[in-house]
Amino acid sequence: MQVTTEHIQPYDATNDTEAVFALWQDTVAHAWPLASSRFFRVLDGPEAKHFVARVNGKVVGFVATYKSFRDHEKIGHLGLLLIDPQMHGQGLGTSLHNAALAHFRSEGLHKIQLGSVSPRFWCGVPTNLSQATKFFRGKGWHYDDTVYDLVQDISSFTVPQRIIWQLQEQSVTIHWAECQNVTDVLAFEAKEFPGWLFHYEQYADLGDFRDMLVARDADNQVVGTVIITSPQSHPDRTDVIWQKLLGDTVGGIMAVGVAEEQRGRGIGLALVAYATEELRSRGVQNCYIDWVVKTEFYAKLGYRPWRSYQTSWRDI
Repeated sequence: MQVTTEHIQPYDATNDTEAVFALWQDTVAHAWPLASSRFFRVLDGPEAKHFVARVNGKVVGFVATYKSFRDHEKIGHLGLLLIDPQMHGQGLGTSLHNAALAHFRSEGLHKIQLGSVSPRFWCGVPTNLSQATKFFRGKGWHYDDTVYDLVQDISSFTVPQRIIWQLQEQSVTIHWAECQNVTDVLAFEAKEFPGWLFHYEQYADLGDFRDMLVARDADNQVVGTVIITSPQSHPDRTDVIWQKLLGDTVGGIMAVGVAEEQRGRGIGLALVAYATEELRSRGVQNCYIDWVVKTEFYAKLGYRPWRSYQTSWRDI
């Protein structure tokens, strides 16, 4: 049979969860094994709107959509599309794809990302899912860049002495954020990296202040920040979801940022080094850094590419 938009219905989080997770298991779990609890946590994101395809009462397809702000514009994210392997060639993928775009248009959105920001499974199309890469290209998506997730075994990592000396010469200190001083951290993000402010506000609300590492100059002004996640972080966070691939002791580093006028002083590399050492002290073995373009920067501390993605944005 040919699947059409008549088969597409809103996702019902009460009744469809197990069927949708079974689709994940049947389609991509061979390359991306994922615990069901983490799968559902990613689906339950802010402004999420998902759709299923039903044939004879059975869920045979799924598409996940999200919304966020980028450069003061609300944008849409096509975060995941799953098709029952037995339904290939019947228009199911096209119907789900079109339903997602129609939803975005009905919400007045004009720019769409293939992949999502937070929460997310992927920031683009994984290059190890070749059928997906081909499918979206056929739907008019043009791939912009290849980006990478990095990993390193940090069980014996220590901050290089040269970085310690450089910080001392620059009169820069690195400490964890605290409840009483997080306001200036949030102000720094709002000014320098507004796209990351949401993450810092969210983790402050969760009480994960010690997951924010802050670089300050001699005048105690914030000049750089980074976020970490570890098994001790708040359980509602979805920064790292690939424990089945990287182990239960996996941790992560994200949102590394240095004030524009302070760049070139080694502060960013120092933030990553100190964050890595802190994660090691928390029992993390594999450290994960996602959505990286400049892999050579992290390579200075031993991080290497693990998985890659093709990113794409389009106007609708």
